[in-house]
Amino acid sequence: MRAEGALADRPLLVIGVGNRDRGDDAVGPAVIDHVRKVAPQLQTLVAEGDLSDLVLRWTPNQDVVVVDAVRSARRPGSVTVTDALATELTTEESLLSSHGVGLAETVELARLLDRLPRSLVVVGVEAQSFGPFDPLTEDVAAAVPLALQEVLLLAGFTMDSASAAIETWDLVP
Repeated sequence: MRAEGALADRPLLVIGVGNRDRGDDAVGPAVIDHVRKVAPQLQTLVAEGDLSDLVLRWTPNQDVVVVDAVRSARRPGSVTVTDALATELTTEESLLSSHGVGLAETVELARLLDRLPRSLVVVGVEAQSFGPFDPLTEDVAAAVPLALQEVLLLAGFTMDSASAAIETWDLVP
């Protein structure tokens, strides 16, 4: 159940960015898999390659939440929430080279083409390993429920309903 306020009454697109075959880079798609289970009413998309086509996937009247692996000085598994329209994304904290054109470049392209969504929030999960065919590391896998909770809260779920949805699917590590 979605609450009043937040992004509850507005069109929302939730995008999971990452390559499922590159270790912690798979965290975005992993969170989207869970969003589809606990909140099937939300519009979702998995972006596994070049992100430049996202400019054509979102619309100016949409709110967009992107879940992505990030790399900075934070502890692996740390979850951050960043307003990508108010904060310049850097290539260090934006996403990694496996995407070709990354999120920071995609946001700048959208800005140049006047194709920015109404809002753009990045739920970043600090990554550790990007080895080919590696699974998520333990710290990043443990962060999936927290990243999912952040997505649900941004979508307008109450804390109680977000927590209940996560517990229903036994996603708490």
